Amino acid sequence: MSNINLENINVILATDCGSTTTKAILIQNINGQYRQTHRGEAPSTVEEPFADVTVGVINSVTEVAELSGRRLVSDDRKIITPANGRDGCDIYISTSSAGGGLQMMVAGVIREMTAASAKRAALGAGAIVMDVIASNDKRQPHEQIQRIRELRPDMILLSGGTDG
Repeated sequence: MSNINLENINVILATDCGSTTTKAILIQNINGQYRQTHRGEAPSTVEEPFADVTVGVINSVTEVAELSGRRLVSDDRKIITPANGRDGCDIYISTSSAGGGLQMMVAGVIREMTAASAKRAALGAGAIVMDVIASNDKRQPHEQIQRIRELRPDMILLSGGTDG
């Protein structure tokens, strides 16, 4: 992972997955000041028939893209990073304000360190932590993948690694 140079961050996209509405905002550096320039929203898609929070996220981001004239979603429905001209954003961040919490799995490099920190962060944000995955949790990679498939979490929080 590379170090983040704050001087190079000019376009920030943020989403919040709520119980009923997923919101997206675009924050841009205009003349040295960060300003919220556009806002969009779409119905949240945590529940059936979608059961996939990313559908609501992409829908809300698409609204921001239409309002701003900035291409934020690729043809394969992924958020474009980094920014390049009128395409993409430098940083994408997401939060959850959903009542009852999103069902999350957390993953870290070491169970007792980064995975434990990720679990605390998820619980502090109101998530329901379904399982914790780490390189030293005694499961083989295929078993960890199978567990993700079985649980079908709304979101997976990844943590750990080094800068540099």
